[in-house]
Amino acid sequence: MKDTLMSVLFITITIYIIWKNRITLMKLTKIQLIGVVLSYLVAIFVVFSLIYFGGNWIAGQFSNVILKYIIFLAIVCIVLYFCGSILQRVLEKITNGVLPKK
Repeated sequence: MKDTLMSVLFITITIYIIWKNRITLMKLTKIQLIGVVLSYLVAIFVVFSLIYFGGNWIAGQFSNVILKYIIFLAIVCIVLYFCGSILQRVLEKITNGVLPKK
């Protein structure tokens, strides 16, 4: 039930964001749109891989449960920060500054 709810919520939020930014997205060419979609998919895959495999491996090296969660949370924050900043630069380059909106 929780998985279904999360999936529906993810799809709903994605549709809302696309609908809200439809004017901006219409300014892009088809190749730019494909580049944006691919950039987001690659970023999601990289973040997932680094957090799931790297984060769990590094956090698994500690025996203290509280320290394990703190390390894992720090890894999540660091990975999201770096991948988000790289994605922002890539999107600016692909769309000539149209995306991401500030």
